[in-house]
Amino acid sequence: MAKSTSYTDKLQGFADRVKTEPAQLPVQKVTPVQSIAEPKEEQQLNVWISKKLMKRLKVKGIESDKSLKEMVTEALEKYL
Repeated sequence: MAKSTSYTDKLQGFADRVKTEPAQLPVQKVTPVQSIAEPKEEQQLNVWISKKLMKRLKVKGIESDKSLKEMVTEALEKYL
């Protein structure tokens, strides 16, 4: 029959091991802080448009490989 080890058996000699073995500290990788990009001066614009217009806008974005933000910004710049 296998001998069961108690808690005290497991800790036997632990104090001696702590005193004799050198401490092993975890090695940490230090990386420099990356520069933070300057925030763009932007504001949020929320508008409600018809579903048909939104669908046309999304299709146009896919065809022209542009985001909704890019297309709306271009349209507003042309309009103003």
